[in-house]
Amino acid sequence: MDPVSLGAMRQYQIAKQAVTPDAAAKPQDMATLETKQPSVLSQGVAEFSQIFETVDSTTQAFSAGTGDAHSVVQALATAEVALEGAVTIRNRVVEAYQELLRMPV
Repeated sequence: MDPVSLGAMRQYQIAKQAVTPDAAAKPQDMATLETKQPSVLSQGVAEFSQIFETVDSTTQAFSAGTGDAHSVVQALATAEVALEGAVTIRNRVVEAYQELLRMPV
């Protein structure tokens, strides 16, 4: 495997752990904050998680010999774009938070 593929796989594993945290780690008071109508943020997280589940299923199908290489590459490219978008959003949120910290009170 080439180093780019190994880096992408490592980033995929990190992202997969981030979007599927352990259910036991969820605080009880967060359960009371959930509403019946999902927010835009929760819908985005669900879609982000679905992208990585698709990558997981397509790579498993390819490993088993039932999938094709084109679908694996397409799923990985989609996941890469989604991950880059999530990182960009995170960076913007951190920048905004740091800007708020710099404001005089």
